[in-house]
Amino acid sequence: MQPPPPETSGRSSRSPVSVEPRLVTRLSIQFQVIAALIVRNVMARYGRGNLGFLWLVVEPIFLVSGVMAVWTLLHRSGHGVPIAAFVFSSYIPLTLWRHLSTAPRVLSGNFGLLYHRRITVFDIMVARALTDIAGVSSAGLVVYFLLLSVGALDWIADPSLVLTGWLLMCLFGFGVGCVTASLSEKSEVIENLIQPIQYLLLPISGIFFMVSWIPKKYQEYLLWVPMIHIYEIIRAGIFGKKISTHYDINYILLWSVFVIFIGIMGINSSRKKLKTR
Repeated sequence: MQPPPPETSGRSSRSPVSVEPRLVTRLSIQFQVIAALIVRNVMARYGRGNLGFLWLVVEPIFLVSGVMAVWTLLHRSGHGVPIAAFVFSSYIPLTLWRHLSTAPRVLSGNFGLLYHRRITVFDIMVARALTDIAGVSSAGLVVYFLLLSVGALDWIADPSLVLTGWLLMCLFGFGVGCVTASLSEKSEVIENLIQPIQYLLLPISGIFFMVSWIPKKYQEYLLWVPMIHIYEIIRAGIFGKKISTHYDINYILLWSVFVIFIGIMGINSSRKKLKTR
């Protein structure tokens, strides 16, 4: 005789499947993927050169020191702003912008990584951006404390405002980097035009001036340029109430979200094109 089947209630014997652990596991895996890609980027960029990672710190030191020396020799007026501090507020963010916004052929250069199931084009772009942000941020801190130690700079008036401007530069630069990465995959002509266009935009980006220095009838038009708001935020944090600044955090935040959205759409379309090669 077979034993009678065990009594069962109307409820299923299966344990309920929790969605949250799966989501947490996926996020954990993606964080590990991005961390591995960051290590790969650091080794590829800085691990084989003579100066390696140190060059990322040395480059802005030479740049800021050279520009400060030229401005001092020319006795250029800083409108009441210390020349060293103004140059620092201009060229350190510019270094971050150059690294983040220029990303030619990043997708095709790393296309072999996409054969790994866990790696996506978004992971590649995020890892590249985080590598640049970490490197330039470290360089900026070193330059700041060096200039502070020799008396060329004062203590930052509002660190939280400087950090806000820096993060907005990271977001906006990342979005533009995604756009340039996708455009460079579509046309070699577009790829060659990206850097010249960026250089042509420098004079109106707020690197060399502050909005308050410009006649009021032109200020409204200049404030349509997103980059100007970032520089004004950073300088407001560095100088505090000593200067008059003009910026709108919501405006540059909306621009950042917009270019990131366009950039992600662009790199997704470029990935499909790469698969057909």
